[in-house]
Amino acid sequence: MADKPQGHEPASPRSLQRSSSPSPGPNHTSNTSASNTAAPQNASGRPTCSLTPTLAGHFNENLIKHVQGWPADHAEKQASRLREEAHNTGSVHMSETCTELKNLRSLVRVCEIQATLREQSHSTTEGTLVCSGS
Repeated sequence: MADKPQGHEPASPRSLQRSSSPSPGPNHTSNTSASNTAAPQNASGRPTCSLTPTLAGHFNENLIKHVQGWPADHAEKQASRLREEAHNTGSVHMSETCTELKNLRSLVRVCEIQATLREQSHSTTEGTLVCSGS
């Protein structure tokens, strides 16, 4: 009775391993209630994960102790915030550059049109002078 997890606490892989029968092998499928029921929910309302007895037999908590309890949440939040800020800054800069490029293209087009009009005006006046001079 002490080995079985309480209804309000998530089942640890070790307690699942102890409560199951000796591990029959990696290809054996177990028909216990632990593998057929939904995972219990913790106090925050998020579902917790639990391992089937077969997987619990392969779980070794000593292999993950070196990464448990790291103060990574603050660093991850800061990295996420900085990434989002960099993305927003880049987007604003890209929008400004795009707008400036469109404006400069318009100015180039205006200059091309003015040059074409001047050429036409010069050729028209030269043609008029040539025709009137004869």
